[in-house]
Amino acid sequence: TDMLNANWMTMTLCLLAACAQAGAAAPLHADVVIYGGTPGGLAAAAAVVREGATVIVVEPTSHIGGMVTGGIAITDTGTPELVGGLAAEYFDAVASQENTGQQSPPVLLSRGREYKWRTPAKWDIEPKLAKQVFEKWVKDLRFQLLLAKRVESVGKKGPRIVSIRLTDGAEITGAVFIDASYEGDLMARAGVSNTYGRESGAQYGEKLAGVREPHFVRNYTEEQYATPTIEYMHHGQWGADIPVRDAAGKLLWGIDDSPLGEIGSADKRIQAFCYRLIATQRPEIKAAWPKPKHDHPARYELLLRYIQAHPGITFARLVHLGAIPNGKFDLNASGPFSIDYVDGNRGYPAAGYAERDRMLQDHEDYEKGFLWFLAHDPRVPKALRDEANTWGLASDEFVDNNYWPTQIYVRESRRMIGQYVMSEKDVVEQQTKEDSMGMGSFVLDSHWVRRIVNSQGFVRVEGHLDESIVLARKPYEIPYRSLIPKSEECGNLLVPVCVSATHVAICTIRMEPVYMILGHSAGVAAVMALRSGKTVQQIDVAALTQKLEAQKQVLHKS
Repeated sequence: TDMLNANWMTMTLCLLAACAQAGAAAPLHADVVIYGGTPGGLAAAAAVVREGATVIVVEPTSHIGGMVTGGIAITDTGTPELVGGLAAEYFDAVASQENTGQQSPPVLLSRGREYKWRTPAKWDIEPKLAKQVFEKWVKDLRFQLLLAKRVESVGKKGPRIVSIRLTDGAEITGAVFIDASYEGDLMARAGVSNTYGRESGAQYGEKLAGVREPHFVRNYTEEQYATPTIEYMHHGQWGADIPVRDAAGKLLWGIDDSPLGEIGSADKRIQAFCYRLIATQRPEIKAAWPKPKHDHPARYELLLRYIQAHPGITFARLVHLGAIPNGKFDLNASGPFSIDYVDGNRGYPAAGYAERDRMLQDHEDYEKGFLWFLAHDPRVPKALRDEANTWGLASDEFVDNNYWPTQIYVRESRRMIGQYVMSEKDVVEQQTKEDSMGMGSFVLDSHWVRRIVNSQGFVRVEGHLDESIVLARKPYEIPYRSLIPKSEECGNLLVPVCVSATHVAICTIRMEPVYMILGHSAGVAAVMALRSGKTVQQIDVAALTQKLEAQKQVLHKS
């Protein structure tokens, strides 16, 4: 059955690709056109089909599922009971397929010692199974899916989108459009107001906005640096004063010596990206760390100084490891020099496709180079090299891409400036909304934005938010008004991923289950607009919320 399903999927995608290539003469058409086969986009598609309308999903990469199938195996839910509707249905379906196949809790080996890790939670999942469930959605719901297609331009009549043209010349027409991409390219090409980067604190009255005061140096003990931990070290810095220049006075790679700027001032910087990897110590599925296509050892001089400042530091301190089933781990960034390519994404949101592709390759080279350096550079202490080589990529994940994820973790990109801009107050103070489309509850989490030089010539990092105490995981409601543009700009577009929010607010909204919740709500809203003949701004929001609640969306805290 699995083979038949896979063959059906392959033939369908090939047929649709062929149709798209011929589409210049005969445009494809659907009631609702969705750009972005992200989890949010696929939830929107499922909602549209279940409402009885037709849909086409256009995904700019070669794979569906975005970060849920692309490496975020530790599902960030904040408060899982607030995840309802299609999102809960999806994650429950993936969890039902999991088989741990090992003792619980899992064991991590570091420097010859065994450490028991926390047991994977219900929604900590293997990407390959996550992908299978999404593929089943496509098969069972039979909606059209176009892969590796990017939007080139948008055709409008007045404030309404009538068509999109893809970079291969194919044209797609529709009645309502949804931009569920991570970058917001459809939204931007439709002339909808948007921004990226950090607002000033004054713009929306946010205490946490704009340029941040560099964090204090937290002095971990050497024993702590030598002990693996599941605790993030984002809130710590270098643990030592590390000079930023080499013997010749040249600035080390990856450090910005421009002025910090006024605290709270705006800029166009965004939090760092990375590829979320699936790593393992299981010898039967472990693939050695790959060598980068373009190797730049000089990039890791600062990393070497960081290692030398902390004798005995472990691999499991330089990265964050989160256990998922079957002896595999979600490998994320941890600390001031890790797999996050800090400041490597400057200009990414507004960049053209060729420039973005260059940046993606650069990120891949950086991250592979980081791991290769730890595993092979003779300047790295042998104990650390040996430990790094006990790890590798899980060879049963991302098998069609040499075990490397196809989706980079776009933690933030463009953000719509819509009917209502969510800001800090909406997630920490004024948390209820009459037109709620779903709820979030994760902490305000921004990764580092840049590495800087302090007045003494030492490296510091800036831009991080982990305001767990401020937010305290209190759930907040996301209004329909933040999913729709201003009426004069576009009347038939919904945006459930690049939502109308500030940098501070998006730092908590940006979790995949939340995007799925908002995608579900956007899909139902799109069909309501379609059938009523009204704009997305004019539909009956009370009727929409009633319908969503019947579909088990959690819109308000009980």
